[in-house]
Amino acid sequence: MSEHPVREVIHEVGELEREALPPSPALPPLAIPEIASGKIFLFLLAFYVTALLVRILLIEGPTFISTLRHISEADYRVQPSGSILFGFFFYMCVACTFLPIPTLPPIAFAAKVFDPVLIAALGAAGTCIANLNDYAILGWMFRHQKVRKIRDASTYRKLLEYFDRYAFLTLSVATFLPIPIDVVRLLAISRAYPFVKYVLATFTGRFPRYLILAYLGRELPAKYILILFVVTILPAGYKLTSDMIKKRKQQ
Repeated sequence: MSEHPVREVIHEVGELEREALPPSPALPPLAIPEIASGKIFLFLLAFYVTALLVRILLIEGPTFISTLRHISEADYRVQPSGSILFGFFFYMCVACTFLPIPTLPPIAFAAKVFDPVLIAALGAAGTCIANLNDYAILGWMFRHQKVRKIRDASTYRKLLEYFDRYAFLTLSVATFLPIPIDVVRLLAISRAYPFVKYVLATFTGRFPRYLILAYLGRELPAKYILILFVVTILPAGYKLTSDMIKKRKQQ
């Protein structure tokens, strides 16, 4: 997304409103339940706080990020450690639309130390947690009338008709393919797609994708993983910098 994710959604809604059909029997209001964003926010808060406490109080050893900084050193050897594995999992738990940090380099690095199947499973589970942030935040936004009007757009209705037929398959395939899936995810959340199925579809798509990346990354030289990390983090850095510049100009 080119702007802040929340502002981008509002902007896209405004664009879709231009083509929205006027109220008529052809487009009756959709009976879509509201997402229980409050309960999901509480779960996420409890999860992140608990995870941090577990790491601080119970798990000793080097952090995942500190280890990642040394992977390009020729004489540096990473020893398997629970702290590194836990750090990888927590990293994947926070990598979401609202914190667009790269996930490919950490997967490639972790697969050099641990079994690729384990890394793929933990990475997919972490992404499921991370995507709940999108589910809760966007679900909360759809309670507001301006955003909810997207459901009156003819394009939305057409996409929704297809999505309702193949919801789980569409979300799983979109999650597996290396393409932006903002539209599919937004469609699922706007439809109040059950969050359990949402999480299962995310895991179904991400696990095989991460498994492939883990096996490929295991063979990738360490210095290239570091280069990959720098390259993939540039878009997020550029986005953050441009947002800060825009805010200053508006002041």
